Amino acid sequence: MGRADFLPIVGTMSDHTPGPHRPRVRGWAPALGLVLLVASGSVVDQSAAAGASSPPVPSHAIAVQPPGAPVFDADAPDPDLVRVGSTYFAFTTGTVLGNNLQVLVDTSGSPLSGWGAYTHTSHGSSALPITPGWEQPDTQTSPGVFAWGGRWLLYYDAAQVGHGGDTGYDCLSVATAPTLDTSHPVFTDNSSGPLLCQPGLGGAIDPSPFVDPATGRAYLIWKSNDGGSGQPARLWSQQLSPDGVSLVGSPTLVLGQDTVHFPWETTIENPSLALVGSSYLLMFSVGAYNSPSYAEAFATCAGPAGPCTPDARGPLLTSGGSASGPGGGSLFADQSGHWQVGYAAWRPGCTDYACGGARRLFVSPLSVTPLSFPVTGMASTPSGSGYWLVDAQGDVSVHGAAQSFGSLAGLHLNAPIDHIVATPDGRGYWLVASDGGTFTFGDAGFFGSMGGRHLNAPVVDLAPTPDGRGYWLVATDGGIFAFGDARFHGSMGGRHLNQPVVGISADNATGGYWEVATDGGIFAFGAPFRGSTGNLRLNRPVNGMSATVSGNGYWFVASDGGIFSFGDARFHGSMGGSRLNQPIVGMATDPATGGYWMVASDGGIFSFGAPFFGAD
Repeated sequence: MGRADFLPIVGTMSDHTPGPHRPRVRGWAPALGLVLLVASGSVVDQSAAAGASSPPVPSHAIAVQPPGAPVFDADAPDPDLVRVGSTYFAFTTGTVLGNNLQVLVDTSGSPLSGWGAYTHTSHGSSALPITPGWEQPDTQTSPGVFAWGGRWLLYYDAAQVGHGGDTGYDCLSVATAPTLDTSHPVFTDNSSGPLLCQPGLGGAIDPSPFVDPATGRAYLIWKSNDGGSGQPARLWSQQLSPDGVSLVGSPTLVLGQDTVHFPWETTIENPSLALVGSSYLLMFSVGAYNSPSYAEAFATCAGPAGPCTPDARGPLLTSGGSASGPGGGSLFADQSGHWQVGYAAWRPGCTDYACGGARRLFVSPLSVTPLSFPVTGMASTPSGSGYWLVDAQGDVSVHGAAQSFGSLAGLHLNAPIDHIVATPDGRGYWLVASDGGTFTFGDAGFFGSMGGRHLNAPVVDLAPTPDGRGYWLVATDGGIFAFGDARFHGSMGGRHLNQPVVGISADNATGGYWEVATDGGIFAFGAPFRGSTGNLRLNRPVNGMSATVSGNGYWFVASDGGIFSFGDARFHGSMGGSRLNQPIVGMATDPATGGYWMVASDGGIFSFGAPFFGAD
């Protein structure tokens, strides 16, 4: 671009081995490595546009009992389980037992045994024997069923006529039935066209209905991109009409694929939403459906229209025992009121239909517990005599001689806290949230924020000016927002990035700043370029940086604890290659010794050339 202060990122992050070839099949979407909070629109640097909302801090964790034996030992892909009295129904993608969309019935009174075809034969157990003319035959998948408006409705996806499934032409449709009983659980779809398609986003699949007990309103949750498009995977929500056969208003993005913070999200699909206690829990599948890496993850949502925040600790249900590649999870309450999850999984050793595999039906109990919030950042005192740690809820802990000036613990937040940054004199600190909200404590001055404004990408870090009378915020797209006496020197906002930006440091010597991306690429604005890893392959992504006191160097830290030093930043050691209980999420430097600390998401501290003052 002809700018002396713009140094493009080259190369990409990898684990020293080339990635596997991923065919265009359902269960995979390209990894973008960013959180998609809004569907459209933009913000330029220093804009005052308004209107964005951000994910809430999750409040609960859920656990699923490890897989036992399948409750139905034959093919039952993408199951959706519902209960009527003491009878359970499982609606699935079609199989040889039931064409188009299969339905299984269990009249035993327990969802753990007694499943079979409602026809009591080896064929004909279809929930949708006849499909409308606009649909391509044999492409109907992923049913979602509920009672609404005095009847039963079945949502599903199918390709438009003339197109194969998973080629970007999948759409949603809805079928109805006056009752749901074991003798004839069959639905009728008289539609002349689809309910929703989203062709610009690669098609629409995996519909799942939900009634919000708090308001009595019904919603439909689904995924865009059927696997036949270069679009990222996204989960959407939209209110349903009183009769359930149309949508009201516009769709809302509740969750976007984010492989930077959640590497297992090589896709997100098959959503299932439930209000468990006081928490809206969204279960969804991640990974490639025809591999042992397929798994079930979950997010906590602000409501049925989102936004939702995934659990940072990883999938809650993975391959184990007799179940390989568990996915397509369906949350439901059993006859006793206990939460269960139904899902499909392959036999170990064969995770594809090509080897004769089948996605068998499993049911496992679900438990909900309060979530211990992960640590998201740290800051050191100017004397190097202590440090502060902050978690996603904004709870600040002090170590060594660091003094507490307050925290956000116990308060409702619109978005999780990303970082804590100390004032130059150490008598205060700023907390910054992913929606750009900025919170001040001690002598930290408030000079403005992006909280409540419409953002293209989430804010990930804050850097103060040398005198502490201003600061810069940086977003994952490299956009810079300058407040107080912070001068705007340029940004990467609106430019192409190989990888998203994850941190910023100020140059105390020049008044400029550096941005760092997950591949270690550096963008220097009003500050000298000291080097980068943008043309190297890294074991794990970079997720933070810190500058030396002189401004003549800086360090990067990766999620595995690897340290990269440039300029006059000295290398004192790292955790690279060591086993970690939780990933590294940030670092801070010791101005007294020139050493540094790194912190993991569980509050573990690793010190190199700097004194240890304890951990959370």
